[in-house]
Amino acid sequence: MLNKKNELDPLIIKKCDQYIPDSLSQTRILGELHHAIDKNIILPSENFNELGDIILDSNLGRKNKEDITVCDLTGTGVQDTAIARQTYEIAMNLKLGTNID
Repeated sequence: MLNKKNELDPLIIKKCDQYIPDSLSQTRILGELHHAIDKNIILPSENFNELGDIILDSNLGRKNKEDITVCDLTGTGVQDTAIARQTYEIAMNLKLGTNID
């Protein structure tokens, strides 16, 4: 088996309101989606809006604040850096977290 990392019950992919992969082709091989496909919970041909698509068109994302969203980040460097930077800026503006030198 190529991918042994599994952090979520594969049924969560089926039951959540929004499953958002950073790279659909990559999560089919390396992500949580891989395990849902492997257990025949999700069809290998099923399509999902990728994180980049949702960033460009927020209408593709959550419909309300009660939606359960699973974001499957398998590691695309540019997106990871952008997410980290945005999260850091939000935390600093809200005076959250601890600054470590």
